[in-house]
Amino acid sequence: MQLALVRRHRWLAKLESGKARNLAEVAGIEGMDQVYVSRMVNLTTLAPDIVAAILNESLPDHVTLFDLASGTPLLWDEQRILLSGR
Repeated sequence: MQLALVRRHRWLAKLESGKARNLAEVAGIEGMDQVYVSRMVNLTTLAPDIVAAILNESLPDHVTLFDLASGTPLLWDEQRILLSGR
């Protein structure tokens, strides 16, 4: 998961700097599938405490990268509820 966080920052930087115009170009530059890149960019909306939990490896065992990248709510409180299993 930590590698995915690093990648999302690198990809976002490519978009912000103009090195890539869209996620399709990012995927081409990185040699990755566009669907994967699009899904992983969703990690940019994670609450800061969830990002910290990824970095210090303290997320609950049941949480997967796919859980975080697919359909995660934009509101941080909703993310926390989803991850807590309530």
